[in-house]
Amino acid sequence: MFESKEEYEAILKNKVIILEWTLDHPIHHGDIGRCPKCGAPGQFDLEGLGFSPGPDISIYYSTVFNEWRCQHCDFEISY
Repeated sequence: MFESKEEYEAILKNKVIILEWTLDHPIHHGDIGRCPKCGAPGQFDLEGLGFSPGPDISIYYSTVFNEWRCQHCDFEISY
């Protein structure tokens, strides 16, 4: 069963706090950074579940895999 938008936002809030502590700087939606899983450069998508329409790779928190990942990670797992 998938979480509601409100449940995802609550999960994401906590995960962002932990990631900010790990990175030692704040992150916001649209910030440029590197995927915590694979290191690929991208843009943090804290509002769209990794489906940002922009040209950059989206970095998002996946509740399916329970980790930060990006579209590059998604592509790699499909093979």
